[in-house]
Amino acid sequence: MSKLQNKAVLLIDDDPAMLRALDRVLSDEGANVTCAVWAYDALEAVTAQKNQIDLVITDLRMPYMRGVLTGMTVVHTLHEIMPALPIIVLTAFGSPEVKAECLGRGAVALLEKPLDTAQLIAALEKVWPD
Repeated sequence: MSKLQNKAVLLIDDDPAMLRALDRVLSDEGANVTCAVWAYDALEAVTAQKNQIDLVITDLRMPYMRGVLTGMTVVHTLHEIMPALPIIVLTAFGSPEVKAECLGRGAVALLEKPLDTAQLIAALEKVWPD
């Protein structure tokens, strides 16, 4: 059985194609997926469904976000709202410094785009090791 079976996953990305692709992969593995293009909508969803979200996967750079909310701010805010909520960050602009900052703000993994399934599975193994 998949580690994602019946898990509630919130995806945050401003790229509709990325959202569709991840939604399809995660849904095929049994996850109940909610997609958000805007970070504010994602934060509202987490606040409203606080104990019903098992995992967040968010893009780091989203140029169309309203205000000054960045992907890093989303990670930090989500970690403050729900410290035990696993957060996986996606980026095409990774570096050791960015990875350290993401992990320091509460993310469990930083995955490089283009994303492959093996990377995602390895990150999920960290989230749900058994």
